[in-house]
Amino acid sequence: MDMDAFVPEFIRKSWPGLEMESLCGPGPGWIDRAGDLVVVDGDLNWSTPECAGSGIDSFDVKPGVYPVYAGSVDLGEDPGQARYYVTTLFVALAAADELADSTWDFDESSALRIDGYACLWSDRAERNMPVESLVRFKESTLSTGVLSRRGPWIDEVTDPDSGANVMVFPVADNRVSTLKALNGNGELLALLYLTWSP
Repeated sequence: MDMDAFVPEFIRKSWPGLEMESLCGPGPGWIDRAGDLVVVDGDLNWSTPECAGSGIDSFDVKPGVYPVYAGSVDLGEDPGQARYYVTTLFVALAAADELADSTWDFDESSALRIDGYACLWSDRAERNMPVESLVRFKESTLSTGVLSRRGPWIDEVTDPDSGANVMVFPVADNRVSTLKALNGNGELLALLYLTWSP
């Protein structure tokens, strides 16, 4: 089963059953493959670095290379002036046929604050990130030129020795909740990050 064809439909089919519209609004207008995240040390997190004191959504996953899908919406207020923000982020940790039989579970501990943009990375990638690069990533991600197009967003290797990378996305809303796709044994198969406004 082709993952790139499976994931968008999987998210769209899950949206009504999970009653996401009441929390997050309609599902994303577009769901695109954003790239692959290289996890070396087994720890994956989603956060705005300067808001880390308000929470980091962190999960222990097996080292590997995982496809990442970004769901986006156009929040531009003027006709002809698009402003694309990511509202949904899906990280596939298993094959499509395993995901098809999974069940969703809310991660009750996840309620972090984000501010305009967020990074998806492993601990190794974060430890090797120079501060000046974070400043550059934020400025670039929130620039008019980047917001006016639906990806590609930043995907940069921060640790050449391991290949660990960071993926950076524009995120307009300021809260994130996480759903976990689990198999019958309770093993983690995927992560679905959702943004919402309080």
